[in-house]
Amino acid sequence: MTVNQIQQTRSCDIFEPEGIYLSIILFIEEQLPEFRINSRQIDEKAVEKSYNSQLAMYLQAKNSRGVFLFHCSPHQSNAREPDMGIVARTDVLQGSYDSIFDIECKRLNTSLPHVKEYVSGNTGGIERFKKNKHGVNLSRSALIGYMEDKTDTYWLRQINAWINGLHEKYPNFWKEAECLFPEAKHFISRHEKSANQYIALFHFFYAVQYL
Repeated sequence: MTVNQIQQTRSCDIFEPEGIYLSIILFIEEQLPEFRINSRQIDEKAVEKSYNSQLAMYLQAKNSRGVFLFHCSPHQSNAREPDMGIVARTDVLQGSYDSIFDIECKRLNTSLPHVKEYVSGNTGGIERFKKNKHGVNLSRSALIGYMEDKTDTYWLRQINAWINGLHEKYPNFWKEAECLFPEAKHFISRHEKSANQYIALFHFFYAVQYL
């Protein structure tokens, strides 16, 4: 499926965010490239979690006076929590801590045996959103890919190849139209979670840089 064919499947109401959702996406676009990982504070047994905790603190520090808050282990109704969530500051002040935008993060490294879990698997990123285990009752969420090697062009092609392979094997669950396509400084995909319930995923590929 070509990029043009994928783009024709777009549902404008979820792919063109407004208000706080647009602010979140633009904020991540702007701040993520400036993030630096402190290599001295990485737990070698939990590298991804180390990245996540540093990133959540970094984004929150950069947005300390903003209308939304970043935090790890966001509150939601199921036990499988995403890596990071965003809550509206006004909601918190009123006693509500539900995430309005979930973020799942995955390492992208050709040497990792579980690298395909950006898409599917035991901790599959996209798959969990499709199964409504992440982004519960949300129409928009995001994935952040920590690129430890290669480029965003490589990973875009690789991830779409994985999705197409899953479509061939499981055509009733995975669709060609779920492939990622470029949009501004990120990528977008659209997924059906249940009958007539869709989620737009905004994908940000970050080239890992260390302090």
